[in-house]
Amino acid sequence: MIKVLIVDDSSFMRVKIRTLLESCSDIKVVGIARDGMDALRKTIILKPDVITMDINMPDMSGIKAVELIMQQCPTPIIMISSLTNKGTYETIEALEKGAVDYIHKDNLTEEILIEKISLATNARLNISRKTEKRFPDNFLGKKREEIVSEDIKPAKTPEPPARVHRSFSIIGIGISTGGPGALAKVLPGISPEIPASIVIAQHMPSAFTRPLAERLDRISRLTVKEATNGETLLPGHAYICPGGKHIMIEQKGIVSLYDREKFPDYHFIPSATLLMSSISRVYEENALCIIMTGMGSDGLDGIIEAKKRGSYVIAQSENSSVIFGMPKAVISNNLQDEIVHLDDIAGRINDLCLASS
Repeated sequence: MIKVLIVDDSSFMRVKIRTLLESCSDIKVVGIARDGMDALRKTIILKPDVITMDINMPDMSGIKAVELIMQQCPTPIIMISSLTNKGTYETIEALEKGAVDYIHKDNLTEEILIEKISLATNARLNISRKTEKRFPDNFLGKKREEIVSEDIKPAKTPEPPARVHRSFSIIGIGISTGGPGALAKVLPGISPEIPASIVIAQHMPSAFTRPLAERLDRISRLTVKEATNGETLLPGHAYICPGGKHIMIEQKGIVSLYDREKFPDYHFIPSATLLMSSISRVYEENALCIIMTGMGSDGLDGIIEAKKRGSYVIAQSENSSVIFGMPKAVISNNLQDEIVHLDDIAGRINDLCLASS
């Protein structure tokens, strides 16, 4: 039984969400909260498995509630957002602060809501190696400062392979659920001096990709932008595929964008498989292919082709993925050259690209 807490200041939306969930015998609504503070209090008391969270509420916003819940009682949160310009930016911020997924209100259906809630129960939270702990003073005889400063011991991971003797001109990243938060940890750590361009296929509707790119640009040393068809790739720049489009690199240094109708057999859009296949065909051993957090196996077929063409493959580690589906598909088929923790991906990109420049 999946226990759900509904958080929304609108009685209409609370009733709608509850009604949609009542059709599923595996889901039980254990509580209703009308603002962020109420949500925090009821999360601690009721310990739900998943929370649906509105953004704009009185007293405490959904964004602040996400931040506090992740600090004090980490719980998978699905944001219920509007498609207004402000709503999309706020949704991106909430995802960065730890929300695992989102549904915009125009697409709130029984099928989508139940699917998202079921998926969220498998999400990993607080996956950074250093996690702040919050305890009262003198907890177990220790001062609070001593407890907070203690680091969670990371799982032992294999040492990275020896230096890779090749140069990289292109980096492709395929990513889905958990992506905005993961990208917000990776892109700011990448040096703008790398001689490669970064092209990102993030599963996300069209209203969200430009706000995501703009937010990542503000916090990164790289230039991050939403890609446009036909533009020239520049080193030290990251390009996010517009939602509702596929992105491919069919000739060196040039972006190609396609509508869904061009590739009707690909369920996910943008397709990580199309991106990885295309960069490996053009750049071969000078392509670095990275598969990160996300559900399903998008990217697998593209990585199979990339390996045949000599491209280098990194898969995000299980214990640092919000949803392990996409990296797991690569690792299960032993297609990766390295498995890298989220905290180390930026550093590894710098090592691989700058060592050869």
